Amino acid sequence: MSYDNWEDELLNFDYSNPVPQERPKAEFNKPDLKSFDSPQQVDEAIRREETRAKRLQEEYRKIREAARAQQEAPVEIPRRAQAVTPEQQHMNAAAQQEAYRQFREEYSDKKPISNQASKKASKAAKSAVIKSASRAAGAAGKAAGFYKFTKILSVPYIALLAVFAVVMTLMNVLPFFWWVAMLVVLGLLSAIIVAQLRKTNIKKWAKVLSTLMAVVLMFFYGLGTVYALGTLSFLDKTSVQNDSKVAHITKEPFNVLITGMDVWGKVDEPGRSDVNMLVTVNPKTEQILMTSIPRDYEVYMPDKGMAMDKLTHTGFYSVDTTIGAVENLLDTEANYYVKVNFSTIVKFIDAVGGLDFNNEEEFTSAITGHTYKKGMIHVQGRGALYYARERKAFMGGDNQRIKNQQLIFSEMLKKATSSKTMLLSYNTVLSELDDYFEMSLSSREIRSLLKLQLAKNIKWQMYKNTIVGGNGSLATYSTGGTKCYVMTQDPTSVANAQDLINAVLNGQELTKDKDDNVIIKVETESEGE
Repeated sequence: MSYDNWEDELLNFDYSNPVPQERPKAEFNKPDLKSFDSPQQVDEAIRREETRAKRLQEEYRKIREAARAQQEAPVEIPRRAQAVTPEQQHMNAAAQQEAYRQFREEYSDKKPISNQASKKASKAAKSAVIKSASRAAGAAGKAAGFYKFTKILSVPYIALLAVFAVVMTLMNVLPFFWWVAMLVVLGLLSAIIVAQLRKTNIKKWAKVLSTLMAVVLMFFYGLGTVYALGTLSFLDKTSVQNDSKVAHITKEPFNVLITGMDVWGKVDEPGRSDVNMLVTVNPKTEQILMTSIPRDYEVYMPDKGMAMDKLTHTGFYSVDTTIGAVENLLDTEANYYVKVNFSTIVKFIDAVGGLDFNNEEEFTSAITGHTYKKGMIHVQGRGALYYARERKAFMGGDNQRIKNQQLIFSEMLKKATSSKTMLLSYNTVLSELDDYFEMSLSSREIRSLLKLQLAKNIKWQMYKNTIVGGNGSLATYSTGGTKCYVMTQDPTSVANAQDLINAVLNGQELTKDKDDNVIIKVETESEGE
């Protein structure tokens, strides 16, 4: 039977005709390449699909053979049917027609595919296989390119890790245990990451994960290296030679004179020394004493033949003149100094995003006319500067100004050591202060103090003391014999300041009395036991 015009030939249907030919090979189901990670997985999926198609074809063949055998079986004709009447013949013809109708309906559902259609189906299947193979090859090419990229990525990763380790070793700010632990962790983690980056016979998800981890750690190495190099550069630029330093800054107590000039611009610009504070630090007792000296205080300058002048005027000559006058007044050695000016304060506070603190008394600045409300306030650089400079708005005058200066200094110290500043504004602060900051602490000493802070997480006890004096009108060295306002020395206040400084240097503990004055803590008999 020809199956190109099978419907016409069914009109001459005879039960002796053979059963129609088998259906062609089941159509190949194209696999979804997006679900595979490699060409090998694609080949395996193709083989599984071909096996399934062959199995379905075999099952169909068995079903058709069973149908053919049933149709070819002999039919027993009853003896009484040998004599057939016209009515019976009519009934037999009707039965045959009904059988033909049922067969045609059944056969139509299983219509064989023509040779031409079979060729088209075969061609389509081949085209699908070719496209699948092409896409698999493309996916394999992309995978090979990604694997090559990860191998290349391992090289800069190792280089950045090596640079980071060297720079952090030179920086030497981490405690020994921290540094060793960090090296061990980074070493083990990096060994795993590099091995994953360079392997080719691993899962794609493992490759992607190791690549992401490598990129994150490379960013960390780069950021840490930039921070460390920026710190070393800043400390080298701002540090000057010092013959008064202590031998071991993390073990011995020391004094630092902070002097603030009343000028804008670079820190080497000459001007009056308006802010003077001797900071006494004892690393063993974890105490810090800030001793403030009024700007108009009566002092004597050793390098000027012990001539008398106001402390603020010593800034016209040099920072050494200021240091000598303070050392003479307090009978102690200023081991280090830090020199700043208006620009330093403004640039630092602006770089860290301003200061937030509690203002105990509302006042209006006589300099700018701005009103500082009572309670928690936020100030930027210039606002903080004018807050610290104001004295005419207070009954206490210069004494209240000193308290405000101590408050601003404390808030700046807190902001400088906060984790948020270290992470977000560190390099900005360093770059802003390059030309506006000078100190006699060396880079090594600063890093040693930082290392000590990280190792012990010291909770410093901070105390503030202010020297007081009387009102006078005296001729000074800088005025050439012309009288001007001078805060005369108060021997009792000066002696008390000397005692407090010596107590901290000698390891004695400080405390406060009921009037909030700083005093030396007296050890009771029960405490001694």
